[in-house]
Amino acid sequence: MFSVLCAQGDEARTWGRLIDALPSALRDIHFLPEYGRIYGQCYGYEPLLGLYQGDQGYVLQPFVRRPLRELPFLRGAADADELSDIANAYGYGGPLCSAPDPAAARRLYAGFAAAFASWCDENGIASEFASLHPFMSEHQRPMIAGVLAPRHEKDVVFVDLGADAARMMKSLRKGHRSSVAAARRAGVRVERMEATAANLERFGELYHATMVRRQAAQRWFVPDGYFAACVRQLGARRASLFFASIGGEVESACLLMHDFATAYYHFAATRARHPELGVNTLMVLETALWAKAAGFARYHLGGGVTPSRDDSLLRFKRGFSERSAPLYTYFCVRDQVVYDRLCERKRAHERATAGSESASDFVPVYRR
Repeated sequence: MFSVLCAQGDEARTWGRLIDALPSALRDIHFLPEYGRIYGQCYGYEPLLGLYQGDQGYVLQPFVRRPLRELPFLRGAADADELSDIANAYGYGGPLCSAPDPAAARRLYAGFAAAFASWCDENGIASEFASLHPFMSEHQRPMIAGVLAPRHEKDVVFVDLGADAARMMKSLRKGHRSSVAAARRAGVRVERMEATAANLERFGELYHATMVRRQAAQRWFVPDGYFAACVRQLGARRASLFFASIGGEVESACLLMHDFATAYYHFAATRARHPELGVNTLMVLETALWAKAAGFARYHLGGGVTPSRDDSLLRFKRGFSERSAPLYTYFCVRDQVVYDRLCERKRAHERATAGSESASDFVPVYRR
């Protein structure tokens, strides 16, 4: 009744069919094997799907198995290759159930949770982290209640694409409407570009420069070839590259991913040479209009860099929509002995290299 599928060959095709067979509200690009394969190619994480099948339906959960050997305090250690943990690939994950009845879903998830815990024990998994999907919170949270303890991290903003273009424009914050008008007067052009190797390389360079300029945390940097892997795995039907240009020169760019009912403002970058022209504001509006025309029901903009309601990125996104959804996460120690040993080795490394232990509350502790 319980199995773990890989993201290749016949198992990947079974995985895809299971997603397609879910209720429409539970189908999402983050749960596809193609999405998991991006992280296999670029980070060396193994994309997997936990599957529990019962008489009333099935529970599935995609995740990636992450080796720990690259952590600085484990490099060269004799046991480094034996250690790993699991998490969802970047974005969202957690369990989904095919059963429409909440009580049946809870029963099925109880079976899944017990079998999944045994699999983690057998495979030496130190810990698990997952970000539940904001649009599926009412499905996921009741199902896992009593087994896991999710906590509210922040809210994410999305645009309801059911409104017509005029209403979408009217719903913009006054300052955003002024920025859109300024960008249009300046002749800013937003275009969907062919995702060629050259264009993706240009986007990658622009994204890297943006992260450096903003002094972003290391987790926001991506490996070389990451954006090409996104397009290669998702394909033109699920990924779109947009450039915003002034006088023929690219000022901003973004990579959308999209499938089922939702388009995602996935990654964005800007040169920030003309902040007074509202290029980024026009980019979000034009890509929202494109997503509407393409038939998507909502446009996920995401949240801020921090949980604060005063976060500048969150304020920018709230200027497009008052609609939001809650983001919950959970963290679970899967092997307490292994976890405690890893955390102590991490703390010893901090004392040896920095003179004191970090005060960060990041989990798992050994990855802070």
